[in-house]
Amino acid sequence: MTSIVLTQPHTHAGQAHKAGDRLDVDGGTADWLIANSIARHDRQSAPVPQPEGDGTSIEPVRPITTQRKESKS
Repeated sequence: MTSIVLTQPHTHAGQAHKAGDRLDVDGGTADWLIANSIARHDRQSAPVPQPEGDGTSIEPVRPITTQRKESKS
């Protein structure tokens, strides 16, 4: 099931819902509602992405900088 939030009033499974209502629907229905601007993904129930790997932090890559020497002539 996919959690969505309606962005406009909609009748689902014979029941009227207003904008802002949260619904759990199958993936195909969620895709259709979102594609037709009737709903959006429910951000509150979305799983928090977990970093991959062993959990150790990776030092960010720093750009290599070179200094040019100006000629004295």
